[in-house]
Amino acid sequence: SFVEYDDPASGFADGVAPPRFSNGYFQLRNRVGILVETHSWKDYPTRVRITRNAIVDLVEMAAGDGAGWLAAEQAADRRSSQLAGKPVALDFKATDKARTIDFLGYAWTRTPSDISGALMTHYDESKPEVWKIPLRGEVVPALAVTAPRGGYLVPAAWASLVEPKLQLHGIKYRRLDAPLEAAAVETFRVEKPKFDAASFEGHQRATLDGQWSRGTRDLGAGALFVPIAQPEARLAMALLEPQAPDSLAAWGETNNAFEQKEYMEDYVAEDVARELLADDPALKSEFEKKLQDDPGFAKDAAARLDFFYRRSPSWDAGYGLYPVLRTDAVP
Repeated sequence: SFVEYDDPASGFADGVAPPRFSNGYFQLRNRVGILVETHSWKDYPTRVRITRNAIVDLVEMAAGDGAGWLAAEQAADRRSSQLAGKPVALDFKATDKARTIDFLGYAWTRTPSDISGALMTHYDESKPEVWKIPLRGEVVPALAVTAPRGGYLVPAAWASLVEPKLQLHGIKYRRLDAPLEAAAVETFRVEKPKFDAASFEGHQRATLDGQWSRGTRDLGAGALFVPIAQPEARLAMALLEPQAPDSLAAWGETNNAFEQKEYMEDYVAEDVARELLADDPALKSEFEKKLQDDPGFAKDAAARLDFFYRRSPSWDAGYGLYPVLRTDAVP
């Protein structure tokens, strides 16, 4: 794509399609994926011919090279089954490193439009020419995540949401018949989720800032375990890692975990704060230091009350906790 929309002078940037597109999805399944995209403004016979030729060409290529493709795919399956503890790229970007290429284009002009008022590019298809244009072709990971050594755990309360997705994509998992007590896990807590203002394809997408941290959790029977030792490991990570570009979390499927359901009235918080200050000298010192060091906090009545609410027994410890856990062990 052009680096700047509709501006040939900006040059091209290469990239890797995210999993929502067919040529970005199938690589996560260790398979070749090709997106045949015929331009919507081409006439119908042209689009039919292009699609027909693409299908026939692929069948002929498979007839000649299919055995080699199959061997490569099986080898990729084996490698994916051994990703535990290794970094896995889940999103990509082009660097600023560029080289000049010859591109077969047409003469073009870029002038203000009397319709939109914006600069618009116009091509003269009667004048073919070779563009000397920069290509940013070096693609590197924009997000790399270390794969869990054991896999992922989905608490029973969220199993009905996640299980159909796992089944749909053919990702291996099993349901735990017995509870896990004080299981050593990694949890991902989100302090300030960012929700898109407008819906997109029926979803309110979310961007989650946070990091994994180690701790223990009790899980009831009915939780799901998704092993990382499987050919679909990359696909499982693309679905379950909260910061992956097309994860369940990114598509808003877990937004309910980041909505604060309960609150403490101000007059109650005032009383709770005084009790906490009287009982906990360390908390009193922490509060006084924050008042001194953070003028914004000192002037914000709601933030000051929230400081104590979050430290009271009434605070919802599950608020902001991403509802998928990572584990080093296989239960």
